[in-house]
Amino acid sequence: MVDSVPAAFAALAETVFGLGANALDESAVLRVFEYKGRPLTDPLIVHVLTPAEARVLLKLDDEAAKLFDALAAAFWPGPLTLVGPAADVIPGPGE
Repeated sequence: MVDSVPAAFAALAETVFGLGANALDESAVLRVFEYKGRPLTDPLIVHVLTPAEARVLLKLDDEAAKLFDALAAAFWPGPLTLVGPAADVIPGPGE
């Protein structure tokens, strides 16, 4: 994760502007929810550069970890989306 990211920021995506924040900064994440008028039950996306960064942010059992490793090895880098339960380092209500 990039430590120099501002608390909350706007960025141009392919066709729209997106709002973002450091996913590990609870106050910044809450600001994104506030700015978007998004309910806290509707999770945000977290972008990472490497599989190692993603693994730290996910709570995976052994089977899910093996699947994650296989998918990451086959498709990373690339347009890969993986969805899983957040690790405790991610602020929010959790499961």
